[in-house]
Amino acid sequence: MFRQVVVVIAVLLGLGGMLEVLERSRRVNITARSGYSYISSRIVDDDAEEYYRLGLTPHHSIAVTTLAGDAVVDKTVLHGRFLHVTDFHPDEMSKIGASFENRCHRKDKQALPDEVMHRYGDAMSGCDSPLELYEATLQWIRDNLKDKIDFVVWTGDNVRHDNDRKNPRYEGEIFSMNEKVAEKMSSVFMDDGEEDTMPLDRRVKIVPSLGNNDVYPHNLFAPGPTLQTRELYKIWRNFVPTEQLHTFDRGAYFFREVIPNKLAVVSINTLYLFKSNPLCDNCYNRKEPGYKLFQWLGFVLKELRKRNMKVWLTGHVPPVPKNLHYSCHAKMSVWQHEYRDIIIGSLYGHMNIDHFVPLDSVKSWRTIEKRLGKLDYETYGDDDEKDDLETYEAFGLLDDDFEIERGSRRYDNAPSGKVSYLEDVRDGLYAKLKGPKKAGKDGERYSFAHVTASVVPTFNPGFRVWEYNVSELYSSEEQIYEPWEQFFARLEVELAAADSQDTLDIEASKDKTIPPIMPADLPLGPAYTPQLFSPERYTQYYVDLDYAAKHPDWKFEYQVEYSTDDDEYQMDSLLVSDWLKMARKLAKSATVAADDVETAGAKKLWKTYLNRAFIDTGYQDLPVANK
Repeated sequence: MFRQVVVVIAVLLGLGGMLEVLERSRRVNITARSGYSYISSRIVDDDAEEYYRLGLTPHHSIAVTTLAGDAVVDKTVLHGRFLHVTDFHPDEMSKIGASFENRCHRKDKQALPDEVMHRYGDAMSGCDSPLELYEATLQWIRDNLKDKIDFVVWTGDNVRHDNDRKNPRYEGEIFSMNEKVAEKMSSVFMDDGEEDTMPLDRRVKIVPSLGNNDVYPHNLFAPGPTLQTRELYKIWRNFVPTEQLHTFDRGAYFFREVIPNKLAVVSINTLYLFKSNPLCDNCYNRKEPGYKLFQWLGFVLKELRKRNMKVWLTGHVPPVPKNLHYSCHAKMSVWQHEYRDIIIGSLYGHMNIDHFVPLDSVKSWRTIEKRLGKLDYETYGDDDEKDDLETYEAFGLLDDDFEIERGSRRYDNAPSGKVSYLEDVRDGLYAKLKGPKKAGKDGERYSFAHVTASVVPTFNPGFRVWEYNVSELYSSEEQIYEPWEQFFARLEVELAAADSQDTLDIEASKDKTIPPIMPADLPLGPAYTPQLFSPERYTQYYVDLDYAAKHPDWKFEYQVEYSTDDDEYQMDSLLVSDWLKMARKLAKSATVAADDVETAGAKKLWKTYLNRAFIDTGYQDLPVANK
């Protein structure tokens, strides 16, 4: 049976005060075989003051109503926003008054007042999230944001760290906590009246990714099918489309349509790319799970391009040099580049530091070429730069969230050297970005990975809400494609055939883990030029735990830390060109001479960037920050 879904969109207009409600209706004749004949739409009226309070753009939503004859087939609102939340790390063992030295699990008579846990936890304590912080965070999101977003990107780490030798983690505990958090997420984002609605059909779509602490032992995750992949599917059954069960069983990766026929989110299992996973060596060997992941990704992106859908990539461990094997990092970069007509960007957690990282397609192609031989990629002008391998050597391994270097007692368990890490990002990546001659007019040589703040109080808890363009969504007859069930049945056959090929010599041109060059006649996608689904801005939220500790009667509340279009960042949009401009400004802060206005402004911006990177904790001023 063919199914055609046609939408007519009315966009909210007007600023502040009372918004005059305009209503329109329109009839569209659809082919008889679809069963749909009429569609109407209306304008939505938002409470502007509420949105301003939350740092969001009011009047940003659109209403979509689909009719079949006189019957309403679907009626929903698209808000043009989504939530990115990561690294809850809820700890059932945490206790108020327990010492940081004991991971907030046990009290210590020798501990000073500033060395024990408070109600919602303490930044830079080395402890995980008290259950009250985790639960209050989700309740605040439900009360304030749930009705203003379309979907949730949730990038993993839902279990406490394995950092207490007296209380080691066990597999049963890990499965149990993952299940509790999954059930909590499912209920928090369920609209009123959706109790009897199948979870996959609910309005707010949730797309989880696997964290390195969500598995047993931490970091270690084997190629599927395994007990862990099967158990994880049971836990995530409310989020993973049923037709993807078999591909999910291969390695806990999948994708989900968050706006049907229009927008998808791809969840990548970054543990197969992670250098700290002892079961994964690289992404070149055909037996490696990372290699197989890119095989799957290639088939999926090809199909999504065929359907003219746009895509966000998500995962837990970001593609920062030395986090991933260099071959995996290079492949992530070139896939994001060669599908720049549909990929909007990539979103990650794990590192607890709010920052962004450029991916250089030219250097990544050269890394691959060094291994596989000459390839026909675009260089954006003459370029005699060295390949990306030297860039990797400039960064330290960043897979330990709680690296310890003994200093003052209060901050004994604070992470060390993170300012130095950001300086390496600035000097090794931002400062080497090329101009339009070598990067393309819209910066298409580059793509970006975005890492958000974590809920766990490594620093202060935080998360962000992205806003994206929905105003250009228009009425049209949707082209008919095969049902997803048929695509995944065919995909299983193709993946099985790929597995059966000779594992030794294979020509680069036949290697499905290497993307084909993007056809020249395809236009740049939402990451590069303003269009439907282009990211416009985001708002970062946080809780000041030091203030909360000093005010026991304080009502739990997240507040706006910043928005990207504020007076400090002044980003009018969030296209690649905007991030390139921001990165170049930050790079100038390393300039020794500070007697000109531009350099002085860059140094001020860098201080702001560091403060926001560490979620307003003042971490950058501690001795441990630069070790």
